[in-house]
Amino acid sequence: MKKLLIIPFLLSITFITKGMEHNPHSSHTQKTSHNMSHHSHNTEFEKNKNIQFERKLLLPSKLEGEIINNTRVFNLETQKGEWEFISGKKSKTYGYNGPILGPILSLKRGEKTKINITNNLDEETTVHWHGAIVSQDVDGVHHSDIFPHKTKSVEFILNQPEATLWFHPHPMHKTAKQVYKGLAGLIYLEDENTDKLNLPKTYGVDDFPLVIQDKKLSLDGKLEYTTTHMEKIHGKSGGYLMVNGIVSPFVEIPQGFTRFRVINGSNATNYEIDLQGKKFYQIASDGGLLTFPIEMNKLILAPGERAELLINSKILSEKDYLYVNGTKALEFRKTAKKGIDKLPKNLSTIPEIKEDLSKLKTREFILKTTSKSNTINGTAYDMDKINFQVEKGKKEIWNITNSNGMMDMPHPFHVHGAQFRVIERNGEIPPLNEQGWKDTINLNAGDNVKILIEYTTNGITVYHCHILEHEEMGMMGQFQIK
Repeated sequence: MKKLLIIPFLLSITFITKGMEHNPHSSHTQKTSHNMSHHSHNTEFEKNKNIQFERKLLLPSKLEGEIINNTRVFNLETQKGEWEFISGKKSKTYGYNGPILGPILSLKRGEKTKINITNNLDEETTVHWHGAIVSQDVDGVHHSDIFPHKTKSVEFILNQPEATLWFHPHPMHKTAKQVYKGLAGLIYLEDENTDKLNLPKTYGVDDFPLVIQDKKLSLDGKLEYTTTHMEKIHGKSGGYLMVNGIVSPFVEIPQGFTRFRVINGSNATNYEIDLQGKKFYQIASDGGLLTFPIEMNKLILAPGERAELLINSKILSEKDYLYVNGTKALEFRKTAKKGIDKLPKNLSTIPEIKEDLSKLKTREFILKTTSKSNTINGTAYDMDKINFQVEKGKKEIWNITNSNGMMDMPHPFHVHGAQFRVIERNGEIPPLNEQGWKDTINLNAGDNVKILIEYTTNGITVYHCHILEHEEMGMMGQFQIK
């Protein structure tokens, strides 16, 4: 691992060496020590072994919206429903525009978007646009409840690179339950480079979303969200692993490369994703495309993180699988359709970090879990308290530490309304796949991560651990951008 070059009075970091920028086949193995711990459930989901791969992968509806007065308009409804996570066993669920999960909203960079949100639940909810750089008054945090059977409209313009973002509820003390019961949708943001790059992009043919979650189901397949004290401390996990709301689905893929947009939509579980030793490529992280395809043999995603992967059918057996924590999560079935067989050498241009970092304001964030509490900097979240102020348009360094010892808990740190760059991980340059735009970063016990962040909108927003039960127990803070 290349060390940071520290020059007196000037800290300059160049993440990617020139020789690697044009090599899409650069091998990279992500260090498991960065992202795994005992809590990540790095054991197989034993109950999945009894479920055959008989159901096709669920494809959420992909909505283009309606153009009205130069604005792309969508209608989104939260609703109750019934869903079979396991075939033949119905469970009561929540969903957007359907019984489970939600649609994909297709947005264009720089285009005005309006979303009408109707809450058909019997409780308050909000919608948070996770990864979107939007003004805080439309970001769906705790001061913006949508009451039962009411409608709220939000408008925004996304001026950020092509990315796979997502949306989910964020009401105070109800986020974890509502996500667990099924509320999660995706945003496909396109920009001027979307059509130029020779990447798989035919939805449902060579381009698939994968929302990975784990849930606890009763013997008759029913989903219930209850938490013991220890589940609040550790986060709610489950015995069944599912992809797009189905336990053990299969997907039909063409010859050549298939693109998978992977979202860790769980409440609390880290996922180690692999092909049992076979190589794949990561082309994007939370906030968009990386500089070039990175060859991987495994990927670890914490709750809230996203990654776009390319898998070549040529390396797969006639019946092969995507593995998550050692469990067969998704079965690949190859077809005769021809797809893309070559990777682009370059994907995007991500600016080098050239700022004099020694002159930037640094803020400290200490994440800590005990047997009784989850805190940041020793305090729990108070929605009536502003923890600090940030100057709009001014870059800062946030120095984040997971101080846990006894509890040995990971904490995925998420910021609202911004994308950041990782400067250091435990004193070293971060792995290649963490060098793009990020909004969520995992820290294991004892880890330290430094990020470079800038806010470009005004308002009051939050940062928090994306283990949802930790967030609800107080591992969150609030600040004002002026």
